[in-house]
Amino acid sequence: MSNTTEKLSPDIGTTMPPALEKEINDFRSEAEKEFVKLAEIYGPAGAKLSRVDAVTLMDGWNKVLAFQTMWKEAFFMRWRILLAREKVICSYNHNDTDENNDESNSKASHRFEKVVKLAEKMVDKNQDPIALCLGSRLSSGKDTMLSLFDQTIRDLCPHSQTVQREAYRPTLEDGGAGLGFSLECNTVEEIFRMLSRCGLRPKHVGTALCEAFLWSLESHTPYALDDEKEDLEQRPDQGAFSRFVADKVARMAIKDMINIREDFATPMFTFHLPTFWRQVKAHPKMKNRFGEKFYTNLLTDYPELLDYFARADMDTLSSHIALAVDLMLLRYSEVVAEVDSVFRKTVDHLADMHRRLDIPTDAYPSIGLNAVKTLQPFFTEYVSSFENTQSPVTADELTKGLVASYMEVMWFVFHPMLKEEKLIAKAEAFIGQCAEELRWPQSQLSKRLCQVKLEINKTGTYSHTSDEIQVGARLAWRNSAKCIGRIAWNTLEVRDRTHVNSPSAMMNELIDHFMTATAGTNIQSVMTVFRALTPDESWGPRFWTEQGVRYAAYKDEQTGEILGDVANLEFTEFIVKKGYWTPPEPRTQHDILPCIFKMPGIDTPIVHEFDPKYLYEAQIEHPDYPDVAKLGHKWGTVPILNTMAMNLGGIQYTAFPFNGWFCSIEIVRNLMERYSPEKFAMAMGIDTKSTRMWKNQVQYELDRAICHSFDKSGFTIVDLETVGEQFVTHCKREKANGRECPGQWSWIGGLAGPTNVTWHKEMRDFLVTPQYEYCAQQWKVVGYDEEPPIDFDLRSRNTSSTTSLDTLSLAINSDEDEFDIKIPRVLIAYGSETGTAESAAGRLGRSLRICRPIVCSLNDVAGMDVVTKKAITHVLVLCSTFGSGEAPSNATDFMKTDIPLRLLVGTKVAVLGLGSSMYPDFARAGINVANKLNQAGAVELIPLTKADEAVDSPAVISGWLELTKNLILPESLETQIEASLGFGNEPVEYKLKWSEATEAKEIVPRFSLPTGESICRVNEELIIGNDPARSTRRIVFDVPPDSSYITGDHLSVQPLNSLDMIKRFAMVFEEELTNAAIAAGRDESDGTAKLVTWQLQQTFEVDCLDNGQVYPAQTCFSTPSTLADILQANVTLSLSSASVNDMVMLLKEHTSMMENNAKVADFVGSLDKLIAEGEKHNDGGSMESFLSLYPTLVDLLEAYKRSTKSVDERGVGSVPSIAYVLPILPRLQPRLYSISSSNVSSPRHVEITVGVVHATTDDGVVIKGVCSNYIAGLSPGTDGAHVSIHQSSFRAPRNLESPVILVGTGTGLAPMMGFVQDRAIALKKEGNTDLDGLECHLFFGCRSEEEAIYKQKLDEYERSDVLKLHLALSRSKVQPKMYVQDAVERCGEHLASLLIDENCHYYVCGDARMGDECYEAFVNVLRKFCKMSRIQAVNHLKRMRVEERWQYDLWGVSTAMDESYAASKELTRKKRASRAMNWLNRMNSVNEEEIM
Repeated sequence: MSNTTEKLSPDIGTTMPPALEKEINDFRSEAEKEFVKLAEIYGPAGAKLSRVDAVTLMDGWNKVLAFQTMWKEAFFMRWRILLAREKVICSYNHNDTDENNDESNSKASHRFEKVVKLAEKMVDKNQDPIALCLGSRLSSGKDTMLSLFDQTIRDLCPHSQTVQREAYRPTLEDGGAGLGFSLECNTVEEIFRMLSRCGLRPKHVGTALCEAFLWSLESHTPYALDDEKEDLEQRPDQGAFSRFVADKVARMAIKDMINIREDFATPMFTFHLPTFWRQVKAHPKMKNRFGEKFYTNLLTDYPELLDYFARADMDTLSSHIALAVDLMLLRYSEVVAEVDSVFRKTVDHLADMHRRLDIPTDAYPSIGLNAVKTLQPFFTEYVSSFENTQSPVTADELTKGLVASYMEVMWFVFHPMLKEEKLIAKAEAFIGQCAEELRWPQSQLSKRLCQVKLEINKTGTYSHTSDEIQVGARLAWRNSAKCIGRIAWNTLEVRDRTHVNSPSAMMNELIDHFMTATAGTNIQSVMTVFRALTPDESWGPRFWTEQGVRYAAYKDEQTGEILGDVANLEFTEFIVKKGYWTPPEPRTQHDILPCIFKMPGIDTPIVHEFDPKYLYEAQIEHPDYPDVAKLGHKWGTVPILNTMAMNLGGIQYTAFPFNGWFCSIEIVRNLMERYSPEKFAMAMGIDTKSTRMWKNQVQYELDRAICHSFDKSGFTIVDLETVGEQFVTHCKREKANGRECPGQWSWIGGLAGPTNVTWHKEMRDFLVTPQYEYCAQQWKVVGYDEEPPIDFDLRSRNTSSTTSLDTLSLAINSDEDEFDIKIPRVLIAYGSETGTAESAAGRLGRSLRICRPIVCSLNDVAGMDVVTKKAITHVLVLCSTFGSGEAPSNATDFMKTDIPLRLLVGTKVAVLGLGSSMYPDFARAGINVANKLNQAGAVELIPLTKADEAVDSPAVISGWLELTKNLILPESLETQIEASLGFGNEPVEYKLKWSEATEAKEIVPRFSLPTGESICRVNEELIIGNDPARSTRRIVFDVPPDSSYITGDHLSVQPLNSLDMIKRFAMVFEEELTNAAIAAGRDESDGTAKLVTWQLQQTFEVDCLDNGQVYPAQTCFSTPSTLADILQANVTLSLSSASVNDMVMLLKEHTSMMENNAKVADFVGSLDKLIAEGEKHNDGGSMESFLSLYPTLVDLLEAYKRSTKSVDERGVGSVPSIAYVLPILPRLQPRLYSISSSNVSSPRHVEITVGVVHATTDDGVVIKGVCSNYIAGLSPGTDGAHVSIHQSSFRAPRNLESPVILVGTGTGLAPMMGFVQDRAIALKKEGNTDLDGLECHLFFGCRSEEEAIYKQKLDEYERSDVLKLHLALSRSKVQPKMYVQDAVERCGEHLASLLIDENCHYYVCGDARMGDECYEAFVNVLRKFCKMSRIQAVNHLKRMRVEERWQYDLWGVSTAMDESYAASKELTRKKRASRAMNWLNRMNSVNEEEIM
């Protein structure tokens, strides 16, 4: 090999698999090519840098670090741009092979411009090579690369790194712990290894990196010295910077990429670890049990981790961990992974799963140690088997190999969580600062932090309120070490315009900014904040014009003279050349440049020339030298800075025009640097040849001229002496408040000079956040102004590719967003069986009322054509899950109807899936809805959220509602919409509009409709005894007309609220109803009871008065109707977690209008505190305590009314008006009951088994089930009810020879009775006399013999060999206590033999908690008698479910059969929240020897 390239190590030995050997050799070949290119451009490797070179590098680097935020962005984005261009060019296929074609060559410039634009889009959408490789590390890529260069340069001058005071140096965050596993890159070697791990290749870190480094030094290092510029202008093989980056960075990075591949090509990783792992998996003691042992050891040794796995499916995780080890030890050839490799995709999936489980990064060392511990018992056997071979291995070597493999995989897995943890930490610190500045109480801070964490978890970022933005902007000014004039930091007026996305609207806001800042010429410090950078953006919105008023510059091509502000020459030439701006004629030295702004997703920048009336300028004149005015100079009076970044709690804002006021010395410096100081001297009569220090004299006089000119124009300006004194005062104020004031002396004392009070002030330049940062110049980094390189020739590139530039453009340039300001058009759709989802949807609709959202069921918008008809921008879905993962009845049509592909492209959606983890298909309907919307092209506003009724449903629902509302309608947008629509501060009013009086009966009759009812034929008690709290009834109805059912279906019953509950409700509002009756002409002497009864039967409507407009209120019922009908048949009077918040909020608002309301306020405050505690701690128990006190709305209103007077001094009623209550009441939903009859034996009658709910809460409040008590009171033969058939998937096997296991408790026996009837009929029909081989086992559980419903029938079936009955009594006086799960385990051996039969069917019906316990019992049975591991047993039962041989019909905790409603709910909640602990206890309770 020639001396222009590096010599690589010899080929790897023959033990390497052929595929891996080929990959490494191909990689080395690519590296050789890159080494050749580096040698050709930058000279041979190993050329030493002299001491002069080292000092030149250090000096130049110090200047970089002074502007490090600007430089690191410029370098990093330029690097990405160059590689994106290369990717675009390599993808282009040019079919013209005639290289002498002049016409073709003339198009090179146009083609290159297209390449530039496509590369920009690629980078903007994070589709460029660097973004794809770095993945979650992209956001920290700028800092990482800055650290790489910083440490490498400092290593050249180690003797000068011991500093006496602060030095510019980026700090690295250290997150390592245990196993030698560092979570971040703290050394040059670790950074090189990180780049390798992420899949970067030699072409990425070779010449492209060098070019980006040198380019950014030249273009983004302000005030570089002449010798530094000269070095950059030298030939690449001679300059110190160029030779440094090629030799110390590029070549070293490539070598490390080779090394990491060779590290994993040794026998340890290619042979020993894979062989060892295969043997472990096949070992009798470990076969299919690694996951169980791993998590058992982990949770036993590290109990602090139990909380993080509290809600995880440990069986799934146990199965999953073995696959992860497969990945770690068997896919060694992919450890250094391409971004699209199976390895990379798998670890990315693992990373996302760990992040969703909230596994903290400090747990990873423990997890790694546990993995090694779980495998160590097998070391001895493996090591001994290789003792006398050519490849011996030791236990220590195996341990080190396992640790190395683990760290390589986990290095990818931990980072998304680390990124989230860092952002949360920054957010907590910032929100804490806001709380301190705004004097929040602790409760408000806690609530806000919960909101922020939820938003970060769901979206990867979070949004700020207007108050937070104002505080952050002011603090950033206070913390700005370079600013001498920050004494007025807390008077900064901050305009939150984060909702404004339209370029035209943004320009209008900038005009408003000018007008606000210059009102009355007394300049006000103002900041206008536009939206923040989003996680998927590289640039975000950016201003290209650095200040509000900047002057153009023109260069005479012949003489070289420059007219105008020389600092803007390059920018002026660029915008003129690109056609963005045409200079006025004639050109002058003070032509104001246009405001140029670039929005992500829009190809071309927005150019706006402001009307001169908004741009105030001061004519520069001198009080003593009139010739100064003749020079014609002027200057903008408002220093609006456009090109800074602001970091608030980890969120970066890139567009926030900000102004204070000028200090005269700033303008003096600019004028002398950019214009001719000689001309100023001449105008002032100063001889530049004979006068010593003439520039100092010009500076002094020019300072006088600036102050004089601004004073004459009436605009604020501060002189150097005054601002120095102000700075000292500011420092004193900060000290008095316990804050040290950061200061950069060169920008304060150095600027002010030796006679200024700041000259001798000692300053420490330290970083405090929030902070302003310098930004790179986007237009320059992207390279809009560049000409094609000399060697640019698309025709020589990759002719095998079939991708054209136009095709690539279509691939990259997805649909662009609309940028017009619009009121969000929101669709809120619900799928609700019990009313929780519908109630929450109504609550969300009210919070978004200003948007006039559509709120309806999912069935109402099946097909989603409403999205195009109504131009919907946001679709919000709340959907519960019914039965075996099915959608509720008001969502079934939606699920059956296809949504056209791409119909929802650009529409933002959010889905809340409601359900209970007590069911196997938790939130399945919500998941299916989300998938359906995503397949139609929808964009996730936030990922699918699941609310678990068994654990923390109220808190999750409230958090989701608040988050979606804030994302759709941020505070700033809501304020602007209210202003544009003329909304005032008046609250929404609701009023009842009664119709003309009609005749009414004295007593409200039992509600009935003339048609559509099914007659009740039988209504009989099944339980022996007269205890109303233990009632279970057999009720038979006529099958509804034109309907039929199949055994196993459900009967839907529409309930009615009791007359007693309606009367109690009416008496709460007796005063309002009585007054309405009297106003309608009724005689007051009739008495309250008659007047209320009469008024209940009058028709009415509910009007909503909002912002002066009257429209029908949104309710769950139709009007006009009577209050009696609505209360009895349309609304739910029971309280639930979904409706409690709305009711308490209504009571709080009503209480605030009262005078002398201390007692009432205390009562409402206690309610609010109980809810707040539950939401703060995700504590479902707090809500259960509330519902134990107030299970119904009537209970709550009666308690509230008792705490008030009848009417206070201001005429406010003792309770809110009915008009305010009705809109927040949920719909009265039908109840579903399992059918207990057989359609074969009883096709025209349908039978249900009803447990009548009659319980008492812990607080002594009686709960009566609405539907069960209603139908229990029906009179056979005369009364009827509205019923319908609801199809179910609960079906018995068709083959009588299939073994059947039935489990039911209480009324869960109902569908089993139908199955058994069908089986008995089928057996009789078949004429079977020998039933020995036909097995049907029924496990029935109840409290005692008296509650063994259908016992007589079951005994008959058992005597007829239709089934084998196993009765489990939990409260028997004569038998030992037994639950059905105990009975299952007692018959375990026989049941295990049935379960492994491929035709066996299992059915369970009843309490979901019981279903869970039975599932565990069957898992234990399979483990014990079939010698299965837990994973095998779980997978066997899962397979039965997939094959529809494991079916369930389960419901929540039964209140009828439990002594304490709240206690049973709390028990279930705690059990579900500690799922990992329960799993660990089960694992530890099983004797391993028994199942081996």
